[in-house]
Parts: sequence; C-alpha cells; structure tokens
Amino acid sequence: MADIKPFRAIRFSKENITNFICPPYDVINPQGKERLKKLSPFNIVNIELPDQTAKNDKYKNAAELLHSWRDKSVLVQDDSPAFYFYEQIFDDHGIKMTRRGFFAALKLENPHSGKGSIKPHEKTLAKPKADRLSLLKATKANISPIFGLFDDEHHSVLDTCKRVIRRNPTAVAKDKNGVFHKLWAVDDEDIIKSLEKCLSKKSIFIADGHHRYETAWNYSQERKEKDRHYSQASEYNYVMAYLCPMEDRGISIWPTHRVIEAPDDLEANIEKYFDVHLANDFQKLSKKEIQPMMIFKDNKYRVLRIKKEDFLKKAMPGKSKAYRNLAVSALHYVLMPNIDASEFTYVKDDKEAVLLARKTGRVAIIVPATPVQSLKAISLSNEVMPQKSTYFYPKLASGIVIASVK
Repeated sequence: MADIKPFRAIRFSKENITNFICPPYDVINPQGKERLKKLSPFNIVNIELPDQTAKNDKYKNAAELLHSWRDKSVLVQDDSPAFYFYEQIFDDHGIKMTRRGFFAALKLENPHSGKGSIKPHEKTLAKPKADRLSLLKATKANISPIFGLFDDEHHSVLDTCKRVIRRNPTAVAKDKNGVFHKLWAVDDEDIIKSLEKCLSKKSIFIADGHHRYETAWNYSQERKEKDRHYSQASEYNYVMAYLCPMEDRGISIWPTHRVIEAPDDLEANIEKYFDVHLANDFQKLSKKEIQPMMIFKDNKYRVLRIKKEDFLKKAMPGKSKAYRNLAVSALHYVLMPNIDASEFTYVKDDKEAVLLARKTGRVAIIVPATPVQSLKAISLSNEVMPQKSTYFYPKLASGIVIASVK
C-alpha cells in the first residue's frame, strides 16, 4: 500500500513566514500575484509562478532564484529527515475550523494503472501538466505539495497530530484570507516509524494536485530512463504530499460553479430529464442522495432534479452510483452533454457566478459540494470525475516546505 518516508525539507529560515508563502499556482490571478510579490522579494510566488526575464525564460529564472535564495540562506535545508505536521485554522462560512495532517515524501505510482494505492479522482489537462513539468525539470524541487486523504478509522494519526501541536511550532504564518498556518518539524524516530507503518496499510485518495501528481510521475519516468545509477530510493521517485485523515473535522469541500453560453437544447433537456423546483428547495434537495443543481438564466432561478434514476444510468453506463449521483455528473452527461469542459468558466462563489451570468447573458449553474465519502467511493472504483468537481478549502500554502527531487 502507500509508501511514505521523511525528507529533509528546504524551508524559509525565519519562523514567521507570512510574507513568504503563497497559494498554489492555479488559484493565483495576475492581481494576486502582484500583491504577493509586493509582500517580499522572497515570496515563493516568484518561483511557483515565475516571470520571464531579459536573460532567462521563466523556468530557468525560477531555478536561479531557488539557488540564489539558498546561497543567501533565505532558504535552508534541514539536517535531519522529518515529517512536517501542519495545522490550518480558518473560518468556513462563519464556522471556525481546524485541519491537521502532515507532509511526507510519498512513493510515486502510475496514476493511470488503477491498481495501486494512490487513487486519483479528477481529469487533468495537458497545458497545466506541461507547465508544471517544465518548472519541475528546472528547479528539481516540489515547490507545492499534493493533497492526499486516507482512512484513520482508529484516529491513531489524529491522536499523533494532537500530541505534536502541543509543542512550539517551527514556523507560522497568516494569509490574506485570515487562515493561520502552523508547522512542526518532527524527526522523532518513534513517530516516524509509527506513521510509516500506519500508512503502509492505507490507500491515498488525491484530494487536490492531480496535475502535480501526474507531472511528478512523468518526471520520474524521464529521470529513470536516463539514470545509469537508478535506485528506487532516488528522490525523484517520490512526491511531496500533505496527508490528512478523512476523519479530520476540518475537511471542507466547496463546490465549483459553472457559467456557460446556453446550448440550443438546454430547455428541451430540462423538460425531458428534470423536475423543476423553486430556488428555496435547493438546500433541502442538496441533502438527498441524488444531488440537484440550480441554474440562473434570464434573471430566473430554477432548481433541477433528475426525474428518473434510469436517466442517469443510461447517460453514464458503467459508472458507479456515487459518480452518477453527483450534480456535476448530471450536468456534463445529461443537461449539457455536448459541451466540452474547457468551454465552461469555473467560479467558486455562487453570487459571483450569477453576477457573471447577468453581465454576459450566459447561464450560471450552481452545484452542491462533493461529499468526501463520494470522492472515496469514486476513487475506489477507479473512476475520474469531471474537472473541477472538488475545491478543498483552504488551499495548502506553497513554500511552507519544499522537497528536493534531484
């Protein structure tokens, strides 16, 4: 099953790293990037999402910055391999929550085999993978982690996390969304052996970072072909992963809504396949096994719920029940089956989606969040959900730990 080991993280040398961390590359817009760069010339966004210079392309620039910051001891590498426990304290729609887990080096497996212990759940796109591969080749480092979930039914890892956080943290930060980040470097042999043994019996369900995981796998295969002294223990055979128990009460999955030009067959498909409910019914129906969706079109809200479960079975033959019951699946297979995923605009906030639809004369599709147990069931069935089916909040900080993959 899952093979993890401690690693010698490359980290910022200061304890308060508020001005040095950034979100993952795929949620940073141009304005956000400029704001982060103004926090510090050493903000990790300069490497995570690098700029081209007169001298170098953006990837070579990222590599040179990484080397320069290490030479200046802005970044330092720990002497001993460790697991890095990580706590995020955040507000989720008015509720204070805490999520806990740890960073480890996770042995890579073929993400396409469907047979290993690493279980992806989302489709990936070629362009982001090409971008991340170029950055990985240049820096030979994981700047940001993948996010993995695992079963901790006996709460053994959760209990370890609770013991570790009683110590003074190694690093702390607070981001612009008010999320507190705390990190503990733990090289205790007993804890390391206990976690390695525990995870060796587990499957890892990729929550976030599918593009980074596939990129890491592709990179490892390229390196393997060229390495005359290949070893299973080589750094490039591992990827930096944040591992979090599914039982953690701080797991929060947000939906990702869609905005699209109304297809010609939209109203016909609604009439044929869906019962229409009032907008006030959306929250109540979202708790049902088969999820509804809500559309905003022509200044009017309508909640759509599939008329017959057989419609889902016919549209998605061979798919599991957990897969068919998701609103995003009904959207892409039944309501708008002929629209490519790349044609949608993806928006996290439902009000923002509606505002965009108003401005552009398009349609907003509001969907419920994907339950974590549905993610698990779909992953175990070796199925891949439509793109942007999950949004784990808050995002993990990039730059809080960096892993060499030379």
